[in-house]
Amino acid sequence: MSPTTRRTAIALLLTLIFATTTLQAQEPSGGPLCRLVGRIRQHRSATVASTPVATVPAPATAVGAGCDCSGGTDPYGFASILNRLRTAAGLHPVAYDPELSSWASQNNAVQCHRGIGHHVNPCGVQNCGWNYSDASSVAQGWMNSPGHRRNLLSPSISRFGIAFGPGPYWTLNAR
Repeated sequence: MSPTTRRTAIALLLTLIFATTTLQAQEPSGGPLCRLVGRIRQHRSATVASTPVATVPAPATAVGAGCDCSGGTDPYGFASILNRLRTAAGLHPVAYDPELSSWASQNNAVQCHRGIGHHVNPCGVQNCGWNYSDASSVAQGWMNSPGHRRNLLSPSISRFGIAFGPGPYWTLNAR
């Protein structure tokens, strides 16, 4: 998708978001935004199924949905996945930061409430993902996206936070 097409699509989505508030109450389907998001999700599923996939190392631990990210340890085992990817690219490892995970959780809550991507980012890079089953899958999806890959492999970051849920949302913040 060209940058101009992407900007046009974003402008259309923003227009629909603001126009949907009154229409949603009138339509039992959830409104035009819900239908549009459904179509995008169907298209994304079809595109992802036909796209070659990069191999991402398996996570060190199982995913714990709805985790308490305040404990100071990476609840999804994402640090080991991310640091293996960074090491393979010749980059320094990054440390888990529970504060950045807290921001990521807030971003997910807003996305779940609004039903569409929303970025709450405390001055850093941010990756958002939707409907991945575990940390390894979301890392694989991000590595297959040039912009998300650039964020994961940024030489300027030294710490990250990650959150899953509420809803099917993943967010990674890094500084």
